Amino acid sequence: MPYAILRTKKLKAITGVLGSGRHTFRETTTPNSDGTPSMHMAGATSSVELGRAVLARLPQKRRKGAVICIEYLITASPEAFARHGGAMPDTGGYFDRAFAWLKARHGSANIVCAEVHLDERTPHLVAYVTPLTRDGRLSARDFLGGPAKLRKMQTDFHHWCGKPFGLSRGIEGAKAPHQKVSRYYQALVAVDPIITRSDLAAAVIGIHTQSYATLLARTQASATQIKLQSAAEGALQDRHAALQRQRIQLERFQRGLEDRETVLEKGLDQLGRFYQELEMAWLTANQEKERADRLAEKLTHILRRVSNVNTPLTPY
Repeated sequence: MPYAILRTKKLKAITGVLGSGRHTFRETTTPNSDGTPSMHMAGATSSVELGRAVLARLPQKRRKGAVICIEYLITASPEAFARHGGAMPDTGGYFDRAFAWLKARHGSANIVCAEVHLDERTPHLVAYVTPLTRDGRLSARDFLGGPAKLRKMQTDFHHWCGKPFGLSRGIEGAKAPHQKVSRYYQALVAVDPIITRSDLAAAVIGIHTQSYATLLARTQASATQIKLQSAAEGALQDRHAALQRQRIQLERFQRGLEDRETVLEKGLDQLGRFYQELEMAWLTANQEKERADRLAEKLTHILRRVSNVNTPLTPY
């Protein structure tokens, strides 16, 4: 069964946005392109326009290293499309629904560009989105943060976009083992052949009748299926444990970064207060200097007057 496919990429620098845009708008050579024009859906029509559109959406103040744009890639298994014998057309339908899902998720204003590529083996939608929240914050974490949120996003996308077109939701780590196990499914559910005494007698002397050979193959397939299923379950358990360890490590790393960010913010606040105090002290010192200058000027004037009074009179 074909799968709905949704991938995301975080872009943290405008150079990354421009580089991605040059590929999207075919401003660089694309070896696997057959030259079919893309279908433009919204926003920028060149890498330069894309860069300007992203910069225009960004708030003046943002955290260094923040994600400034999310690149979405939306497609499906090749066999889902009409060009490969499937039911879905190359344009419209699935991609229209996916675009509507993006607008509902991020808001129309945040979708700075959307293009459907038709020149490669499988049609796919590329969209660029600025991760601005409703309260005006630049936060990719609100949309893509953490494995749980990503899983929820995949489930939501499948419900609204994939399921209406008969597409399945992918299960990470389970796809290949399930394909191998399925080879033996028909043999397991088929009716077992009837074995007679003559079949068993022939087997004793090394002759395998059709019924005995079928039963033997069925038994071997069943044993292989059990081994594959056991291996697949073990692999899934190992992968789940590895992902859990990675999740814990990432959460610790994220908490460490948040703690460092908090310490840095406190340091910046203290530095700001120190700067304000220094500025006030500088203003106060200037005021005191001006006052001292005025007093010195008055004192000089008084001394001059006193000096004139004490000057002895010259007789005529």
